[in-house]
Amino acid sequence: MLNDKEFLNLKKNYEDVEIPEDLEQIVQQTIDRAETELLQEKTEREKKQRGRKMKRRVGSAAAAVVIIVGSFGLGVNTSKAFADTVSDIPVLSSLAKVFTIEQVHEETDYYVADMKIPGIEGLKDKKLQQQINELVHKQVTTAVNETKKSTEADKKAYLATGGKEEDYMHPEISVDYDVKCLNDKILSFSVYKTQTMASAYFDMFYYNYDLTTGKPITLKGLLGKDYKEIANKQIKEQIAEREKEPGSMYWDTCEGMEDEAFKTIADDQQFYVNKAGNPVIVFNKYEIAPGYMGIQEFEIQK
Repeated sequence: MLNDKEFLNLKKNYEDVEIPEDLEQIVQQTIDRAETELLQEKTEREKKQRGRKMKRRVGSAAAAVVIIVGSFGLGVNTSKAFADTVSDIPVLSSLAKVFTIEQVHEETDYYVADMKIPGIEGLKDKKLQQQINELVHKQVTTAVNETKKSTEADKKAYLATGGKEEDYMHPEISVDYDVKCLNDKILSFSVYKTQTMASAYFDMFYYNYDLTTGKPITLKGLLGKDYKEIANKQIKEQIAEREKEPGSMYWDTCEGMEDEAFKTIADDQQFYVNKAGNPVIVFNKYEIAPGYMGIQEFEIQK
């Protein structure tokens, strides 16, 4: 604790300190700098706030554009008059589509059937469009009618050999389709009929068309005159790779089934064209492998 003498000495030293003549100026400069810094900080905050507001405005404008584009797309898809009007505009020339032209559910004493038969619309070549639709409908309905007849014969044989009506399992017949490629140049889709009872049996139909010429696409047209050699080589290579996978099996490695092993594609080999423009060779169940391997597909690189 300070005594009186020490306190008086400190007081004298404090009072003897000289006050600079420019102290007032120094203080004012300090105040000015502080105000300037505060103003700069305020300006920066306002800039950031304006930036955020601008981003919100831009975001709202972008959303409005998306809504307009979405509405435009909806108009193309739903307005026939508009579609007819713009069908000749190059950027919107691909208005063709594959759709369900006929849908049937049927239950009888012999089978249960669910069928979706496709049709084509929107092609500029209306004659080609009609030809495709008639061909698809004829092939699919013919196959379905044959299956219906076989189910009737199967049930009659089952009952004739002592089977009971209440124990009979009605087979299911289904028809559906899958669009593989659809653009300004290529139309490729498949229709498959499935008959299911203890196991499934498939009938497959593939439709491949060059929309620039109106003609069917062929493997020779895609791969050249040596298309069989090209396809056979790649299929055998892919089979060899797949056989390395556990549980994978083809007839070439099954004792007693070597004669059924893949050797060459057929003259009327089934295939479709994928989105990359490559042909995909298709084999039904049991064609080149045991049934559990299912349908086999092989993409052929051009």
